[in-house]
Amino acid sequence: MAPAFRPFRLFGLSHFAGVIGSLFVIVFFLRKLSRVPRQKLLRSFQPVFGVVLLAWAALYRAVLLIQGDFSLARDLPFHLCGISTVLLGIYLLRPIRKLYDVLFYWILAGSTLALIFPDLQVDFPSFRYFGMFVGHTLPLFGILYLYLLQDQKPSDWGAASWKWLNLLALFLLPVNWITGGNYLFLRSIPAIDFGPVRWLPPWPWYLLVLEIFVIAFFRFLHLLFVEGSFGKKLVPAARESEHPA
Repeated sequence: MAPAFRPFRLFGLSHFAGVIGSLFVIVFFLRKLSRVPRQKLLRSFQPVFGVVLLAWAALYRAVLLIQGDFSLARDLPFHLCGISTVLLGIYLLRPIRKLYDVLFYWILAGSTLALIFPDLQVDFPSFRYFGMFVGHTLPLFGILYLYLLQDQKPSDWGAASWKWLNLLALFLLPVNWITGGNYLFLRSIPAIDFGPVRWLPPWPWYLLVLEIFVIAFFRFLHLLFVEGSFGKKLVPAARESEHPA
């Protein structure tokens, strides 16, 4: 059995510490990598980080198994960020443009919301606490690396992401039924102690509200990152050449 920890408190000290730590790590390493030539990052850093993402996805679940805290209902890599982490690892090893178009919005939306409103029951210093912040910081760092340092932008406002998200939901309906899980929050509202979440209508109507929210959020991210250039003043693009002119 996993040891007992105090309940996680939304917007508590440990929450703010986790978010600030995640943002610091992302900005610090992106700025460090921006000094490295782009082609060198493609050859040396990108495939290594792809392996890191895949290794993390396996390691996280291995530790839960060792601790006796693994559950088929909540720990399979079928939450949006879990799937995105694995797919981003694959993309960094073998880039496919259409996959990037999907992952850009999945990760920016999913990881950002997960860091702000963690679906977390146990607090620091539990492994789940660290796993939640590490597991959402890594893919967020990876997608921002591609956007800021490799200058990759998605080709649409998130239509492909929205389409594949709904197809994923269809796949996960029987998975939730078999495991008793709530992957993609298809069976019940997230158990987050936050007023607006409690205002959502009952199943299945809250799913319609979430659909509308997802479309609006994807469009907001498109406006911010694609039509705009969010973050590019803070983290400059990597140099094109290994030899300065």
